[in-house]
Amino acid sequence: MTGASGRWKTAMKSIVATVFSTLLGSVALTASAASVEGARDIHSYQQAAGDSVSRMPATLVDWQALDGQSLTVWTANDKPWLVKVDSSCAGLTSADSVALTSRDGEVAVGTDYVELGSTHCKIASIQPIDYSKVVARHAMMARHMYHKPAMADRTTS
Repeated sequence: MTGASGRWKTAMKSIVATVFSTLLGSVALTASAASVEGARDIHSYQQAAGDSVSRMPATLVDWQALDGQSLTVWTANDKPWLVKVDSSCAGLTSADSVALTSRDGEVAVGTDYVELGSTHCKIASIQPIDYSKVVARHAMMARHMYHKPAMADRTTS
């Protein structure tokens, strides 16, 4: 019975290793897809960003980290802004929440910060985003990704 028991243990170890390997591969694919999505978003927002401004409203409604140094912030008037910090902001891409410092109801370049708990990242630039350009770019990319060219008729007459 020892031989059968040993084979059973070996088989179970093999099954566990296969399941673990499959799950680990799924996590890697998910992380890779998220990385591609983030790269697509940052490029879209950068392309749609206007000239730098010195201030923006401080009424933070929503936000999305684009990378370790930039995020998109939506203010109360449903206006998106591209905000960049002066150096990599540790934890920005994995943060559950952010806050912005402000004075007199406005966030200012060079004096205000993106706050992640005890981490403070000085704001280096603020740019308004033309969100219609972001939507148009995403729609174009979606058409490009899912468009299948029509088969040419190769029959001869």
